[in-house]
Amino acid sequence: MAPELVVPRDGPRRLRVRRSWVRAGFTALFGVAFGLGLWGFWLYRTSPDFEWGTSAWDLVYYSVQLFVLGAEATNQGGDLPWQLQAARFLAPVATGYAVFEAVRSLFADQFVLMRTRRMRGHAIVVGRTPVADLIAEALAARGAVVARTATGDAESLRNAGMSGAAVLYACEAEDDEPGVNVLTVAVANRADRAADLPGLRLNAHVSDPELALALQARHLSHPQPGVDFFTLGELVARSLVRRDRVLARGVAPHISVVGHGTFGRALVVAFARLRSVEIANGGEPLTVTLVGPGAWEAAEALRARWPSVRAACRLVPVDTFAEVRAVGSPQRVYVCHDDDGDALREALHDSDLWRASEGAVVLRLNRLAGLGGLFGAHDGAILDDLAGRLDIVEPGTLLRRATAPGALVHDDVYDLMAVSAHLTYLRNQRARGVAWQSTPAMVSWSELSEDLRAANRAQVRAIPDRLRQMGCTVVPAGDAEHGRIPEPVVDARAVDEHDRWMAEKVAAGWTYGPERDDARRLHPDLRPWADLSEPDREKDRAAIRAIPVILADFGLRVVPLDDDAGWEAADAPVPDPRGVVRGWRMFGRGRAEQPGEG
Repeated sequence: MAPELVVPRDGPRRLRVRRSWVRAGFTALFGVAFGLGLWGFWLYRTSPDFEWGTSAWDLVYYSVQLFVLGAEATNQGGDLPWQLQAARFLAPVATGYAVFEAVRSLFADQFVLMRTRRMRGHAIVVGRTPVADLIAEALAARGAVVARTATGDAESLRNAGMSGAAVLYACEAEDDEPGVNVLTVAVANRADRAADLPGLRLNAHVSDPELALALQARHLSHPQPGVDFFTLGELVARSLVRRDRVLARGVAPHISVVGHGTFGRALVVAFARLRSVEIANGGEPLTVTLVGPGAWEAAEALRARWPSVRAACRLVPVDTFAEVRAVGSPQRVYVCHDDDGDALREALHDSDLWRASEGAVVLRLNRLAGLGGLFGAHDGAILDDLAGRLDIVEPGTLLRRATAPGALVHDDVYDLMAVSAHLTYLRNQRARGVAWQSTPAMVSWSELSEDLRAANRAQVRAIPDRLRQMGCTVVPAGDAEHGRIPEPVVDARAVDEHDRWMAEKVAAGWTYGPERDDARRLHPDLRPWADLSEPDREKDRAAIRAIPVILADFGLRVVPLDDDAGWEAADAPVPDPRGVVRGWRMFGRGRAEQPGEG
């Protein structure tokens, strides 16, 4: 079966509009040709040369014959009325178009197959699920041509143009087969591709967050990057936080979250990552009041697993919204129940929830998202929206506003890890006394130049190689703290990291210079490890020490594959990129003293 093509609303849509006008034009041509033919035969029937029947039905029949080049009354030519002359040429043209449309309809699937197999730079969405619908619509809204196919077998992917695609989203239903989308990614990864195209971006939807994390751990231990395992809740949470980023960057921000399932926890983590930028610059933690049943357990789990939450958030669990006022007035309340019915009941029933916030009450709905149009004071609304304070958001709208690079609707794990790597660098440099904005790199990620962003991405994409060289792998962190890499291993791998960095810079056109000059692409560190000063070597060591810290931001930790591989922590503590590590053993359950904690 041929894949379904979803085209962008701008650009290709004009082709669809143009085609509709062409069809309308030829429909009018049929009518004009028939009308002129009937008119012409009516005039021609009075001619002495007209030897055929002259009844009304005869004239209609002759007019129809014009469309099949079989009108005997005009075959001899002669002095015909101009109406008939025009009709006998226009009618065959209309017939030709009708034949063309019939052939095109008959072989439509074949034409689509021919087109999709030859396309380049498009996106492929696998599955006929609500998640697949959201992803396809969001991609089309961002200007991508999308080929949709129901299954992810090799033949279906080939028909969807896998050889020239830029990105694939596997979003089949996982009711009976939790790994079905992982299998699709594996099939796509083995597909033949054009040699001149960049690597294919592969994304597999995994509805179970724990399984997605475990798969991500296994992939980040593999030397071939390019696959992301995502849950829709995490994508929507990050998109919502991006929309509300001004709140996360304010002075002494405070939010409340009710509903502590997958989406609620993902929202807190996303806010923590965004707030970490302000923490690195001396800002105050984000106050998050977790409200309702399960709030205490959620707070404990978030603190245990996510270092960014510990560093950037002050979690305050309470039982009811009446208790929130004792903590402060939140700028926004987020109703995050995974079930739409529970979310709707919470938002519309609890008057303390409305009064607790000085700002909007944000209600995320999935299958009931269409209810959003019923709230407000506009025409067609039938429900009060709390004087404009009820903000109903739905995943499709958030994903369509995504700012991910290229034909993606989300930042994949490598893009997010690059942000984390830059944040770790900022903390490290600030601890050394480097002033904010004193160098091109001492700025937030949003202000960072594209070449420095690319450098961070290259650094995190090299993490699997560093892990393999260290004899390590990655596992979900659970409630275990990340540890530190022994200094002898740090020194050895820092040499590799410096060699990688040099190769990257040389490939970008940089050369050695005694003073750094970004305009002339000169850098004083472009020389062998043996020639570097200790402060310059420390930059590469910091990149290696940061690996466990970066991975911990994503619920992962580094473990040695072999207990006898020499992984024993040195007695002397080593500065951690986040703060000061006191009394940690390698991969132990120690506690880091974070900036601002004392």
